Amino acid sequence: MNDDPRPARVALLGEFSAGKSTLANVLLGRAQSPVKATATQMPALWYRFGTGAPTRKCEDGTKHTLPGIAGTVASVDGTQAIDVPLDAPILRRFDLLDLPGSSDPNMPATAWDAILPEVDVAIWCTPATQAWRQSEAAIWDAMPARLHQRSLLLLTRIDKVGVADRARVLRRIRGEASARFRHILPVALLSVSEPPWACEASGLDKVFEALDDLLAHETPRPEPTVAPDTSTDTPDLPRPVVPRRVVSLKGGRPARRRASENRPLI
Repeated sequence: MNDDPRPARVALLGEFSAGKSTLANVLLGRAQSPVKATATQMPALWYRFGTGAPTRKCEDGTKHTLPGIAGTVASVDGTQAIDVPLDAPILRRFDLLDLPGSSDPNMPATAWDAILPEVDVAIWCTPATQAWRQSEAAIWDAMPARLHQRSLLLLTRIDKVGVADRARVLRRIRGEASARFRHILPVALLSVSEPPWACEASGLDKVFEALDDLLAHETPRPEPTVAPDTSTDTPDLPRPVVPRRVVSLKGGRPARRRASENRPLI
């Protein structure tokens, strides 16, 4: 798709309060993205591997170094995105973009326009208690068609749905949205303080597998130029993508599915 030397870019999308920022924090392994109601005032947060101060990229093309943590000193007005360099293991695999909620009344109608062309893989978050509303379907159908088979529909807060109703909810969503997404998965999002063994119980292990599959179907791109790591005690990052705090109960990586099993996971 692109031959430029950059990592893939994974965007978290969905309506306001769908669990995007909670998912970002889980993937990053730290409480970085604001998750409270005041986050409606947040511009897009673009997490990249690196160190240094966050930078505000303005709609007029100018950039300004921020003196504090990203998002706490910048408003949505006039801001295209906040560039946030972090030394997080998962950012060695891809950039992570936490976009404002589509139903946020404070979000300008053009807030996603400049960012979507840069996105390689999309994760649409929808709360299982009111999953995949018509407003969401309408917005998703207007998204670039190239993203539809490079996307994951994530039913967040599945633990808030009664056990007896979960199969019914999943069946409905699969019937309505399976043609629009490569994978559809339920998940109970953890906080970054949850123990590593909670990963499989939450369904996050399937999310990491799906992400690995989506990234594997991207056109290979050269690795970005970064300073070499000269330490001798840092192991290679495992596959599939798993934050440092999240490990398999068996200590290994999930087996890759055969080509015949490459289908939506519900």
